Amino acid sequence: MLDKTKKNLTAGIGRVKWIASYLTERTKAESSAAKLLYQRSKLESRRDDIWKNIGVRVAELHGKAEADVYGDFVIQQALSELKELQEKIDDYKSRARDMTKLREE
Repeated sequence: MLDKTKKNLTAGIGRVKWIASYLTERTKAESSAAKLLYQRSKLESRRDDIWKNIGVRVAELHGKAEADVYGDFVIQQALSELKELQEKIDDYKSRARDMTKLREE
């Protein structure tokens, strides 16, 4: 009887350890994903600021007759920065999605 109790207690402790390790792993994954999503939101805020700057620059060029909007250095630079930011945002998004997927074991 004592052996059976010891066996059941050992099995119960093993299950509790498994649950604790699973919850620890999920918590780490979720917190890492939250950090990535926070960084993504900062990049999206920066992207919005760049769009505003482009709009201001286009409004400034509107008054000039010879102004080529796409040929303007400031706008070209802002558009290239937007492209880089969008790539980073997509990378953060995909990494966060991969982290939050449940592993099939």
